[in-house]
Amino acid sequence: MLKTIGIIDEPVQPGAQDKLDINAHADSLIDFISATGTPITIGIQGEWGSGKTSLLNTIYHHFESKSDFKQIWINSWESSLLSTPEESLLKIINEIIEELLSADSSKSKSESIKNSATTIFKGALRIGATATLGLKAGEVAEELLSSQENSIKSLRNKLKELVLEIRDRATNPINNVIIYVDDLDRIEPKNAVAVLELLKNIFNVPNCIFVLAIDYQVVVKGLEHKFGKQTAENEWEFRAFFDKIIQLPFMMPMGQYNIGKYVNALLGDIGFIEGEGLEEVAVESIINKTIGGNPRSIKRLVNSVSLIQIFINKGKLRSNKKYNEEEKLEIDEDDKKFLMFALVCLQIAFPAIYSFLNKKPNFASWNDMDAFLETKRSEEDKEGLFEREFNNAKQTEDFNEEWEQALFKICYVRPRLRSRATDISKFFSYIKDDLLSDNQDLIGESIKQILIQTSVTSVESTDQVQTSFQSKVVNSKETEVLNLYRTKYINAIKNAGSKIYGSVNPGKSFAWYMNTKAKKESFSNPNFLPRWGINFFFEISIRLDGDGPEQHEDFIRYCEKSIPNLEKKLGNDYGTWSVFYKPEVLRKQLIFHVKEGLIIDLPDGEIKWEDQGSIIAKNVTSQEKSIKWAEHCVPVFEKIIIELCEKYISEGDEDLISIKNYGG
Repeated sequence: MLKTIGIIDEPVQPGAQDKLDINAHADSLIDFISATGTPITIGIQGEWGSGKTSLLNTIYHHFESKSDFKQIWINSWESSLLSTPEESLLKIINEIIEELLSADSSKSKSESIKNSATTIFKGALRIGATATLGLKAGEVAEELLSSQENSIKSLRNKLKELVLEIRDRATNPINNVIIYVDDLDRIEPKNAVAVLELLKNIFNVPNCIFVLAIDYQVVVKGLEHKFGKQTAENEWEFRAFFDKIIQLPFMMPMGQYNIGKYVNALLGDIGFIEGEGLEEVAVESIINKTIGGNPRSIKRLVNSVSLIQIFINKGKLRSNKKYNEEEKLEIDEDDKKFLMFALVCLQIAFPAIYSFLNKKPNFASWNDMDAFLETKRSEEDKEGLFEREFNNAKQTEDFNEEWEQALFKICYVRPRLRSRATDISKFFSYIKDDLLSDNQDLIGESIKQILIQTSVTSVESTDQVQTSFQSKVVNSKETEVLNLYRTKYINAIKNAGSKIYGSVNPGKSFAWYMNTKAKKESFSNPNFLPRWGINFFFEISIRLDGDGPEQHEDFIRYCEKSIPNLEKKLGNDYGTWSVFYKPEVLRKQLIFHVKEGLIIDLPDGEIKWEDQGSIIAKNVTSQEKSIKWAEHCVPVFEKIIIELCEKYISEGDEDLISIKNYGG
C-alpha cells in the first residue's frame, strides 16, 4: 500500500529531516552568521531547484529561537506578480521597512521613513517614464542619490538610526537583523539585478545581514544590457558587479548531496521500495548519468515512478500477450525495480534514446544498420570531423563494441546527446554488465516488459500499434496511398524482369529503404548474396557487409574505377553513380542516384528523410515518374552489377567469394 502519492515540489520545511545530508553546510553558515561583523550580504548560489530555499528555511528555523535576532523573509517572486519593476522594488523595500518598524514604537520615526521611501518610489517611476520617453533619466537618478532630505542616502541614514535604536533599547534584546530574499532567480533577470543594487544602496547599514538566494547566471543575464554577452574578455566585469554586492558567496553543494540516500528516502515515501532499498551507489551513478542531482528533477522522477506503481497495483498495465506463465523472466524483483527506475531516468533525461529503445529493446544487438535507419548517415560531414571523433571514440572502452558505436552515431546527430554520449553509453553498460549480467540473453525481453510499464509516463507509448512506415506520415490516408504506391513500384520492377524485389506487403521491410538479399540464381557463386537496396526516393544500391572493416574494400574500389563505363550503360539521362566505403565501417555500397529534378522538384534546402513519405504521398505525378524510372533503371542496374561482380570474380580475386552471413 502506498504511503504517499506524489512528492510535492516544495522546499524542506523548518525542522524537517535532511535527506540530502547537508546539515554540516547549514551548520557552518549558521555559525558564520552568528559571529559575523555587519553589514554583510551572503549569496546562496545554485541553479533553479537546487535546494536554496530549503537551506534558507533551515537557517531561519535555527535563528527563530534566538531572541537577539530579528528575522525578515522576503519573497521577491510574490512581490513581482502583477507589478511593474518599479512597483516590485517598492513592495520589497516597504515590506522590509514595515518589519523593522514593527520592532520600534516611535511613530514619528515611522512616518519619516515611510515618507522618504514614497518619495524614492516616485522618483523611480520618473526614471522609468523618462527612459520610456527617450529622455535623460540620469538627472532623476542623481537626484535620488544626492544628500537632500528625501534621497536614498537620507533614507539609508534614517534606517541606520532605526536599527541602532532597536539594538540599543534596553527593553529590546535584538542585536542583529537577518533579511532573507528568496526567489530572485524567478523574476526577470534585469529586475533581479535592480533589486540587488537597490538593496545594496539602501540597506548597507550596521547590524544588518542579508541572505540572498540567487543564481549567478541570472545576474549575468541581467547585466547583458550593460556589458553585452559574457565573454572571456568581459567576464571580470560581471564578476566585479557580483562581488560588489555579495561579500560571502556560498555555492549549493550539489556535488556532495547524498543522492542515493535522498532517492531511496523518496522512493520509500511512495512505497516503491522497502527495507534497505536500492543500492545507493548504483542509484547515484544512474542519476548522475541521466537527470543529474537537482532535487527538483529527482522529485519529478519519483512522481513518475509513483504513477507507474499505481497503475501496476491496480492491474491497469496489461502484460504483453505473447508472454505466458512459462516465459516469465527469471529476474530478481529488486533488479526489476531498479531497471524500472533506470528506464524512467532515461525517459526523462534522453527521450530520443528512450524512444529508440522502444523500437529496439535489445540494445546489446544494436548495429550499424540500426544507426543508419535512425540517422540516414546525417552524422557524416565533408570536413571529416565526425570520422575523426568516431575513430577516437572507438579507441575507448565506452565505444569499442558494435552496439556502442551505433549509439555514438545516434547521439552524434543531436548536439545535446552528443555531449552526453559517454554518459548514455555507461548507463547502458551498467544495465548490461552489472544489473543483467546473469541474464545476458534476456536483455531485450527484460527491457521490453519494463517499457510496457514505463510507457504511461512517456510521450510515446510502447503499447500503440506501430506501422511499418518509419517516415513521417500525418494521417491514415497518406499511409493508404504509400502502401498502394509501394505495391505498384515493386510489381513494376518485377514485371520488368528484376530479381531484387521484395514482398508486396511492407512486413518488416523498412518503408522507404527496402533491403532484400539477392536471389541465389543471381550469381554463379552461391555464397555471393549481397544486399540489394531500393530507396523509393530514389536510389538503388548493392551493399556488402564484411566480417571486418577492410573486407570488400578492394571490390568497391574496383567498382569506383569502373564508374565511367557504368555511366555509358546507365547514367547521365537517369542518374549518377557513387560509392560508399570508409576504412572504419563494415558496410560498403555501390549506389545509383536519380538525376536531380527528374522525378520531383524538391523544396528549397535539404529534405529530411522522415518527411519523404509525406511528400511523395501528396504528389501523384512524382509517383508515376518514379515507377517509370524504376522500370527502366532497376533491371539495368541489376544486370550491370551482376556482370561487374562476375568479372571481378573471374579475374581471380578470392576475397569476394567468401561472402556469407548477410541476414535477411
